[in-house]
Amino acid sequence: AVVSTQSTGIANIIWPHRWEHDKNPADFFSVLSGLISEEIPFNVSVLGQQYQDVPPCFQDFQERHSERIAQWGRLDSRDDYLEHLKLGTVVVSTAKHEFFGVSMLEATAAGCFPLCPNRLAYPEIYPSECLYNNINQLKKQLRQICRHPSLAIEKRERVLKKIPFDKFSYQTLAPQFLEL
Repeated sequence: AVVSTQSTGIANIIWPHRWEHDKNPADFFSVLSGLISEEIPFNVSVLGQQYQDVPPCFQDFQERHSERIAQWGRLDSRDDYLEHLKLGTVVVSTAKHEFFGVSMLEATAAGCFPLCPNRLAYPEIYPSECLYNNINQLKKQLRQICRHPSLAIEKRERVLKKIPFDKFSYQTLAPQFLEL
């Protein structure tokens, strides 16, 4: 069972995306494998929907690093999914294609510190301290978070105040859609 970072002192990394090439899982698993080779402690939850054509990097990582896996695959219910997100320290996107990033916003609202590529829709939503420009920057930021999970919790508190969650809420958007 996954427990909170506050309880264990070990970072929980969340990757809540579809298991497809456009979400760039190869870069994500490459960064994690690099951290493992440096003996950086962390657990990972790879969530999201699987389809028939799952990139091979998923199976490769699962076979090589099963001891690091807190959750592998989609959870049984939406409530289970939302509860699991609350246990995360950091949520990561490595997407090459994204219109909005609902799963990133959900995980951030649940309390994860977001790390997103500085492209696509992410710069419109997340402050600069949540963005990375290349895979080396992502690895450096994850290394720091995994070595000092309490820093991520502190950073998260500052960042959450800068993200306009209300702008994306049902209460805000529903009246706008009804006017169309």
